Amino acid sequence: MNISFDYIYETDFLDTTFEYGVIKGNSKILFIKPGLKGSMEGHNNKYYILGKEINKKYGYTIVLSNNPESSIKNPLDDAFRVIKEYVKEMKFTNFEIYFLGISNGGVLGARYAYMYQSIKKCLLINPPLFISYHKLKDGALKFNEEKMTFIYGTLDPSYKFTQLLDLIDNDKVCYKILENKDHNLTNDIKLLESLLVEYLFKI
Repeated sequence: MNISFDYIYETDFLDTTFEYGVIKGNSKILFIKPGLKGSMEGHNNKYYILGKEINKKYGYTIVLSNNPESSIKNPLDDAFRVIKEYVKEMKFTNFEIYFLGISNGGVLGARYAYMYQSIKKCLLINPPLFISYHKLKDGALKFNEEKMTFIYGTLDPSYKFTQLLDLIDNDKVCYKILENKDHNLTNDIKLLESLLVEYLFKI
């Protein structure tokens, strides 16, 4: 497949190289953060394919990011510098971000999304609950925008810990269970798209 982005950013943030690919669209931005060590395109280009489809159907700007292993506390700070640069280039007066985080990307969303008012909704797919649960919980408790949804497949290792999410006393936060789905949702792009529509894009 021919990968083509309208903008590509490469940053050196605290000695870690981050990459961002942008598919140009309107002022609604879908930001995708993959699992640890994941590329911005995703395995078999699944995030790129998903982003192109969402851009075509809904006109959203798509921002794809890699997720290198590092000791950086909050890599979303770097992402937001890039997004603000893009927004300035496009001369958007207002913008909204819809955050899709997968595995460790979902952990980052749970921990830090509350720090950015432009993130209106989060869809967090199979973020590990047995790693830094209390930090994940603390961030989710502080989320005060529209909606934060956790998704777990019954074949994911964290499924048996999902009752921990009941301890997050925040009516903005909820979780859903998918039967017979594993950690990677079996690379099902159509399922990812339907989850985006259901939990991020619907008013």
